[in-house]
Amino acid sequence: MGNDGGSIPRRNEMVREKKKDEKADRKNQVIAQNFFCALSKLPLKEPIVGDELGRLYNREAVLEYLLDRSAFGDGHSICDNIQSLKDVKTLNVTANPSTNKNQSFEGQPAAQFVCPITMRELNGNSAFEFFWSCGCVFSAKARRELPEAKTCIVCDRPAADVIPINSADPEVLDTLRVRMGVRRREREERKKVSSKSKPKDTKRKHVDSGTETSKPKHPDLKKAKTQNTTTCSI
Repeated sequence: MGNDGGSIPRRNEMVREKKKDEKADRKNQVIAQNFFCALSKLPLKEPIVGDELGRLYNREAVLEYLLDRSAFGDGHSICDNIQSLKDVKTLNVTANPSTNKNQSFEGQPAAQFVCPITMRELNGNSAFEFFWSCGCVFSAKARRELPEAKTCIVCDRPAADVIPINSADPEVLDTLRVRMGVRRREREERKKVSSKSKPKDTKRKHVDSGTETSKPKHPDLKKAKTQNTTTCSI
């Protein structure tokens, strides 16, 4: 064995190769999550929406999926949590002003979008988030710098419900699923209250408690009656 001119790889070499492959897979996954629509696999382009688990989609692809659930082969496994447009939020993203945005670095395309506060690029190297209340996208670092802010750091509207973008942390994803359930139950409750508070569309009844109410007479008929009364008096 070994006299055929071949070589037997050592264990440490095999481990290095495995780590290298895992690193390449992770890099490809990051690119796919931050540069391409999770549903259509096409490059992200505005309008972009995010779901309650922090995944990014082209709005056009979501619309197509809602109209035809078989439009994308793996759509049911990717976004079975999306039942209507109420389950996604249109994102307010900031275009990358860099002059090199059409170039790539080490096989990774240049980021299309940046944080408007820190100017960090949305490329998977930095944690990004968005507010479910307004849809503004920003880096997690920008929000940490203003921990006491009660309004959005981008649009200054009331801020609520932070959604991490493309989190790989199982605990974070579990928390997002719990919050998604709470949010949807609250939405259903508001819908029920709203339907109860709406006035019923009741038609005017001509008979009330057995007594017939007089119908308003047409003005022309009233005028004609007045003329006839005058003529008779003469």
